[in-house]
Amino acid sequence: MKCVSLLVLVLALGVLAGCATRPPEFVAQVTVRHTLASAVAGKQFAFARPAPQSQSLLDQAAEQQVAHELSAAGLVEADNAQHADWLVALNYGVDNGQIVVTQEPVWGTVGYASYYGWYPGPYGGRMFVPGWYAQPGIVGTQSIQSTVYTRFLTVDISDRVLLEQGRFAKLYEGKAINHSETQDLDAALPWLTRALFQSFPGFSGTTTTVRLILPQPAPH
Repeated sequence: MKCVSLLVLVLALGVLAGCATRPPEFVAQVTVRHTLASAVAGKQFAFARPAPQSQSLLDQAAEQQVAHELSAAGLVEADNAQHADWLVALNYGVDNGQIVVTQEPVWGTVGYASYYGWYPGPYGGRMFVPGWYAQPGIVGTQSIQSTVYTRFLTVDISDRVLLEQGRFAKLYEGKAINHSETQDLDAALPWLTRALFQSFPGFSGTTTTVRLILPQPAPH
């Protein structure tokens, strides 16, 4: 009996240890399409924004995050849009959510297993006595309903000169989406930006899953 209990305890501790060492992640699907060369360093960029958008603090924060990633890729932010090689346009948001129903297992006792052990006999000596212990397993399922929100960020880059000439000017289209049970967009934007620019400009015409390790809260 002690051996069985010890085995169950070791297995439980192993499962808990595995869960404890797996850090939380931010998962995004990133889709890009572009005609850019791999070498983009030195190009000057500026943000194209309508007048109302220029007065938004959230837009300003999003632009700063994108500018940081573009600068890390070797681009230079122009001091004036008229001096820029490229114009960058942003769009972001979160939908109203979608109800998702999943099936989760219900655990219980599915049977009993036997074991034998030596015990003191009634008249001295020892007896080899059988025993039983419950075997856990899945005894059914239950429906779990949750609301999943889709948060997204899109970045478009166009050639400024071609755009002003009325010609086709689009150079890059990138989109990152994240599915979450929270509608919080402010917290997601920095991570969507990092996911989108993890390998800028990336392989054109592909969709990849990007996983970023989230910081863990400090222990109390």
